Amino acid sequence: MTTIASIGTGNMGTALIQGILSADETITVRATTNSAASAKRLRGDLPRATVTSVEDDDEANRKAAAGADFVFLGVKPWMMADTLRGLAPGLEADTVFVSMAAGVATADLATLAPENPIVRIMPNTPSAIGHGVIALAPDAEVPADRVETLKQLLSGAGLVVDLDESQVPAMTGISGSGVAYFFLLAEAMIAAGVKQGLSEDVARQMVVATADGAGRLLSRKPDPAAQRQAVSSKGGTTLAGLSEFIDAGIFDIAEAAVQAAADRSVEMERENSDVING
Repeated sequence: MTTIASIGTGNMGTALIQGILSADETITVRATTNSAASAKRLRGDLPRATVTSVEDDDEANRKAAAGADFVFLGVKPWMMADTLRGLAPGLEADTVFVSMAAGVATADLATLAPENPIVRIMPNTPSAIGHGVIALAPDAEVPADRVETLKQLLSGAGLVVDLDESQVPAMTGISGSGVAYFFLLAEAMIAAGVKQGLSEDVARQMVVATADGAGRLLSRKPDPAAQRQAVSSKGGTTLAGLSEFIDAGIFDIAEAAVQAAADRSVEMERENSDVING
């Protein structure tokens, strides 16, 4: 039986664990939070997990991690150094640290836990419903069988993509942060519908259902250009609307957004490295 310890379980960690548990009921999960109030909320989100808080027990993280096969690290980057220094000395050498922290490089994690294998992952929030994208970048020292087990666990939360760590910023820009880009477009379309005279409730229902349908079509035939062209009749309404997006520079906007998120990820790595290494 596989045991996962989720340390500092926030929104992303909760989403990931929900996806994992929905696919495998045999997994044991021990999760921690910082405050008692957040632990209470987490018990509602993860009813099958054992949840404790550092506020109630200052040894909560250490106890949760003891004997775990994988220790998922969801703490904030600036808390990573203290958290790892407190956990690493008491763990078996084959316990794998799995970092979900954006902007914390594997090399810096290795300085804090030199005896343990380290895998860096980057999930996104649809992992909670089994439709996430999870980038996986293991350190070269992680045994192949442990990587395979982790991939199987994460596959319950969505698509697992093997990446070199140098590619993680690109993934962050496209799918880590990219979910919010789709939400922003939906928000803008709802607002546009209201300006056209629809009620906000009706506009929201229509946009949400349209997004759901478009996503389903795209998953069946993952060729967005072909899907777009199939509904773009010459002189028709769709082409008139699409022309506005294209003329406004949507491709340039998307490229700039992805680049900005990726650049910020790299900046965070530098900043957090300075903090970790003193």
